[in-house]
Amino acid sequence: MEKIGSQMDFVLNDFRQAIQNAQNEPRQYNKQSSYQYKPEQSRFKLVVWFTDGNRRTYYSYDNIYYNKTAHIDEHEAFIKLLRLVVKYAGKFKNAQIFATLDPNRAKTSNYNYLIYWAKWNGQEEKNGAAHFKTEGKNTVLILNRLEVYSPKEFVK
Repeated sequence: MEKIGSQMDFVLNDFRQAIQNAQNEPRQYNKQSSYQYKPEQSRFKLVVWFTDGNRRTYYSYDNIYYNKTAHIDEHEAFIKLLRLVVKYAGKFKNAQIFATLDPNRAKTSNYNYLIYWAKWNGQEEKNGAAHFKTEGKNTVLILNRLEVYSPKEFVK
């Protein structure tokens, strides 16, 4: 029974589910404050090279709050970055999502594992070694799997 649960968790948190969830319309917020939250920690980084020559970097928002308690949900953070890629479709040359293996997830870390790459012509490349797991109330990227099984062209 425990084996079935772990297999189901493994299947539900893979790339196909993330890409499918990124197509869904996000919840609309009625923002009341002018405060702009900037994340201090981030597992993923999205770099977009636009057709007008500009480059923009976005960091993932990994923490979610439930009952005033912070939990890490890296799967949802990845989905949010994929939504940005869909939003800018047709306006960029390349969009790449990188991950860091740093356990502290600091923004100054080395983001050297390519997870997802969208090209100007609609082609996509995905790192098949990127999978998520649920540990307690946190959903995190399996770091050792990413490190060991990533193809060489996805490591910079």
